[in-house]
Amino acid sequence: MNPLPTQSYVEQAARWPRAGRHILAHFDASSVIVYQAYRPSIARYAVEHGLFGGPEFSFSRMSWIKPNFL
Repeated sequence: MNPLPTQSYVEQAARWPRAGRHILAHFDASSVIVYQAYRPSIARYAVEHGLFGGPEFSFSRMSWIKPNFL
């Protein structure tokens, strides 16, 4: 696997959409990489069961994706 190419925030931000709902991610021919933050208990449940759920997860709760974690 090749290392992920990177750019400075300023270079990237100039190309990002100014309005609307968007998911920004790194992708190539075989993968899409995004970083989504959850509480450890939510992530643990998802890994163990192969889906989101459990007592702390709610589809009505706002979550966020942080595409620039690298």
